Amino acid sequence: MSLTAVVFVLGFLACCVAALARHPVFGLLAYVGVFYVHPPAQWWGQGFLLDVRWSLIAAVVTWVAVLRIKPQHRVVPFLGSSLTVGMMLFVVLLAAQLTWAMDVALQLDLLVLFAKYALLIWLVCRCIETEQHLKFFLWAHVLGCFYFGWDVYTTYEGGRFEGFEAPGVSDANSGAMQIVTGIFTASALFLSGRKAERAALIGVIPFIINALVATVSRSAALAVATGGIMFNLFTPRPFRWWVRMLSVLAAVLFVMLTNELFWTRMETLQYKGEYVEGTDTGAGRIAIIHAQWRMFKAHPMGCGHRCTAVLSPYYMPDEMLTGEEGLRARSSHNSVMTMLVEHGFLGEGLYLGLLLWISRSALVLFRRLRGDTGLIARTLPAVVAVLVAITIGDFFVDYVKLEVRIWFIAILLLMLNMTQPMSDDRRRGEVEVPCTVRDG
Repeated sequence: MSLTAVVFVLGFLACCVAALARHPVFGLLAYVGVFYVHPPAQWWGQGFLLDVRWSLIAAVVTWVAVLRIKPQHRVVPFLGSSLTVGMMLFVVLLAAQLTWAMDVALQLDLLVLFAKYALLIWLVCRCIETEQHLKFFLWAHVLGCFYFGWDVYTTYEGGRFEGFEAPGVSDANSGAMQIVTGIFTASALFLSGRKAERAALIGVIPFIINALVATVSRSAALAVATGGIMFNLFTPRPFRWWVRMLSVLAAVLFVMLTNELFWTRMETLQYKGEYVEGTDTGAGRIAIIHAQWRMFKAHPMGCGHRCTAVLSPYYMPDEMLTGEEGLRARSSHNSVMTMLVEHGFLGEGLYLGLLLWISRSALVLFRRLRGDTGLIARTLPAVVAVLVAITIGDFFVDYVKLEVRIWFIAILLLMLNMTQPMSDDRRRGEVEVPCTVRDG
């Protein structure tokens, strides 16, 4: 067995034991770690480790720990959240679509996935009970993105990096978006960290940014720029000038790490999707959006998961399709249109409702934390920046199944409940301030 495999197994077992003996949050950290490392896709995991579902083991251990260890604070019923109601409605919609979906097997896979996501949101809220637990989770995410960055640094040989191995994060665009979320999370930790933490982040962040550059992702570049603006806007007032100065330094570092390939691809944005022979301007994505609108008009209730690819040969010319002869098709490159075509006007309404919930929740937190300089106040800019960045990416890539979005939605819900105004009995010290699962 390789040394890397030994280190992984020991770290995984240590987190699982700590989850059962101390607190479920350590099981959650094991889950995040397995997400990034993903042993089945690594050379040291193939032939050295048992072919098991490590993430499932981490999740089961976490559930057992949750059942075994009583929460330190009072937990409000999960169904008290409007977010949860929306998630449940989407799961019900996916179940109903099984009766008319064009590919029932793929539809069932999506149904199971979002049922798991609903449980994951509850699990995050149940496991993270204190600000220290929240910091543990954020660090696990940043270190995972650093692992991506180190992988890029040691294996990149030019061109567009596509070698990410995490579940659902295998291509350049999804990998780039995952890294964008890590950049903003690292920025929040830098804002709230001690000297040793900041020193560590100074060594980590360049590798993460370099990985983003290697993906040469136009959507991620737009997302990180927009998210950076939101980070500055939601930064607590005492830190705004400092954050602005650091933002300039980060932009300089980003430019220093770019290369000619990166800027050549970014220059294609000026064509705004117009067709230019020999140049990838995104014209195909514009064409499929037009085709998707016609698909929606023919299937207003949606046609099921991945039906865009099924219908594309009937709505687009062959030169716009990809794949081998007889199997040529074109998948969706836009989350907004994916929801509209594949899940109908009801699915689109739930997606827009999610965006409204995120916007309202961010503003509620911003008002609550005005004048506060604690960890949650310093983390809010990153959470808002991440969710805005993913939303920007939605217009260019199909991120409907992107798991990191679920993580940060859960964190936003968590922060809402950790900052709820205290009732009179809490002010008297009779009840501890809880980490609940009810939105504000």
